[in-house]
Amino acid sequence: MNEPLRVLIAGAGLGGLCLAQRLHQAGVDVLVLERDAGPYSRAQGHRVHIDQRGEDALRACLPGPLFELYQATRGQPSERMMLINAEGARLQEVPLPALPDGTSIIRTGRAVSRNTLREILLGGLDGVVRFGKAFTRYEQDGGGQVRAWFADGTSESGDVLVGADGIGSAVRGQRLPQARVEDLEIRWIGGKGPITGEIERSLPDGLEHAFAAVTGMDPAMMIGYMRFENQPRPTAEHLAPDVLLTDTGDFVMWAITVHRDRLDASDAHLPGPELHRRALDLTADAHPAMRRIIERSWPEQTFHLSIGTTLPIPAWVSDHVTLLGDAVHAMPPSRGSGANTALSDAADLARHLITVQQGSSTLLEAISAYERAMIERGFAAVESSTSAIEAIARKIIR
Repeated sequence: MNEPLRVLIAGAGLGGLCLAQRLHQAGVDVLVLERDAGPYSRAQGHRVHIDQRGEDALRACLPGPLFELYQATRGQPSERMMLINAEGARLQEVPLPALPDGTSIIRTGRAVSRNTLREILLGGLDGVVRFGKAFTRYEQDGGGQVRAWFADGTSESGDVLVGADGIGSAVRGQRLPQARVEDLEIRWIGGKGPITGEIERSLPDGLEHAFAAVTGMDPAMMIGYMRFENQPRPTAEHLAPDVLLTDTGDFVMWAITVHRDRLDASDAHLPGPELHRRALDLTADAHPAMRRIIERSWPEQTFHLSIGTTLPIPAWVSDHVTLLGDAVHAMPPSRGSGANTALSDAADLARHLITVQQGSSTLLEAISAYERAMIERGFAAVESSTSAIEAIARKIIR
């Protein structure tokens, strides 16, 4: 191409920002358009599991100082999932059932603060990321240009539009109207709070390097520690002074899961403190140690998710609009694959688009090659994650 490639990315989640980082370094004209009013306008999750898939993608996409900052601020090893029995006075680990394919539930990786990772991925992208841009629709002209429109009435045009806008993707809705997301009828309310001595004494030692599901209580609950190798803010001041990291200490994350019938539709839109009170109401009769974790968490950090999974669809004919991450292959969090798969998508798509910038392939060749690999990788992860949640969450956790 004689002129620089211009790529529009709808969505500033982990996958969209990872893609933007690599393209920006390669000299591609990239613009990220995010519907949220700002990076801290809502709580968006607290701890993610990053294994070798995500690590390789971040290494490929981040400039050296940012990748070094990511490695320095990771958490403790995350080696397995465990099941904790909350019946009786003493919490203890109980064996997990085998998965249908005989594999372990998660690959060994690291606990990572989602907030810290997102702040690192935003580093150096001033002017590249625009907030308050809710995507509504796109148009394609005969020459291959894509124009994306936003709720504020503005529009942007480019050679490529990438939908990185999550499970409710508006880009997917137009690009692949045949795609369907199955509502698993599970609603997730999550939060985080300080790790106190009282909390540590009530939980099994094995939780240090695991993520735990809690059985024997209603509602079902998940918990996990996040212990930074190095505290984020002073580490950033040393390694990447232009990056502001806001996490200020280790925390324990929690989540309760309930059937959708136990929540009102309006609960999904409650501000954090009100959602925190809702979680306390739902756990009024829960095990005291579990309820204590919720009571002492930070109310404003409470968030809501609807758990769904994308149903596989046959390969489609590629054009100048493509997708990555949850926008195309959403999956339940049972195997820790969501973030890793999105980051892998980002690295792979960036690699293919850079060949277009360099003149060694056409745009449609690059997008087609990316989509073939992405479909295979993404829907394999969906299938394994769905199998895990059926084998564990639906059969053991009430």
